[in-house]
Amino acid sequence: MNTIVLTGRETIAAEERPMPSPGPGEMVIAVVYCGICRTDRKCYRQGQRDLHLPRVLGHEFSGVIAAVGEGVAEERIGERVTVHPGIACAECAHCRSGNDQCCREMKILGFHLDGGFSRYCLIPADGVKNGIVRPVPDHVPLRHAAMCEPLGCVVHMIRQMDPKNTDSALILGGGVLGFMMAMLLRHYGVRHIVISEPNEKKRKLLRRRDYIACLPEKNPELMEDIGVSGFDAAIPCAPYSECFAQAVNSLKNDGFFGFFSGLIDGGAITAKVLNQIHYKELSVKGVYGCGTRDTAEALRLMADGFDLSALPVTTVGLGEAENVLKQTETENAFLTMIEYEGGNAK
Repeated sequence: MNTIVLTGRETIAAEERPMPSPGPGEMVIAVVYCGICRTDRKCYRQGQRDLHLPRVLGHEFSGVIAAVGEGVAEERIGERVTVHPGIACAECAHCRSGNDQCCREMKILGFHLDGGFSRYCLIPADGVKNGIVRPVPDHVPLRHAAMCEPLGCVVHMIRQMDPKNTDSALILGGGVLGFMMAMLLRHYGVRHIVISEPNEKKRKLLRRRDYIACLPEKNPELMEDIGVSGFDAAIPCAPYSECFAQAVNSLKNDGFFGFFSGLIDGGAITAKVLNQIHYKELSVKGVYGCGTRDTAEALRLMADGFDLSALPVTTVGLGEAENVLKQTETENAFLTMIEYEGGNAK
């Protein structure tokens, strides 16, 4: 068994698939690491807007080029690579302006096309042409390179704000994306970063890395401790309406609200909360996923020394992936990755 396929809600089929034969312009990636993220769990439990079944999940992966089709340089075989999962049309106004994440013709590996929950992933010719397969410098571990997609999402969020003129930021949720958000905001010089997180294990880990992490109800006390009456920026990295409300209510007048995590809990956002956007004159920016320039920036950051080793990674075999998909967020403190046997340097 080298592939698992999501065939329906909470239904997985295990398969043994041969390595695909690439056609003209195509590539085959021998996957080495593939993240199992919150969105994969959502796909497993209830589906997702972009998901087309049956599907091999997995959109956060790195590996080695195993085969190439006609028109692709054979010397690329054996190259260590990371893969941007989105394949845009490259022709529309969004693509031409560098905002390919907004392309209406977007196809995503792990959603529209098969992704990294398989030993081999076929990259279509339009993806190869668009440059979604990027070489990984020798000094960057493939385990870290597999995180280019989540880090790219964080890069995309921070592009929408002005971190150099942001002194204080509230992050709602201390999981993988919340931790990365805190790391990158610190990298860009934001002085006061508070992470609101109910899970004790996550708070302890964040504190060991010298971040201020608190229970949600302790946020007002911390605001007083760091001397702010409201945060310059607030970014929910958890999909709950209470995080949305806490973010809006914690912002100063003329603050920045990053609508980074969509809502899944069905909770209502009250008129009282929404009116704060009006009364406080908040700037609001929605962000979904990331573009090719964002994952390229994520890889550049890693190549230049942005260190992700503070993020604990649990590796599992492909046969254990369904158990991980069944787990709730609180059962996994941070990131779980499928690690395939026979991969290249890590």
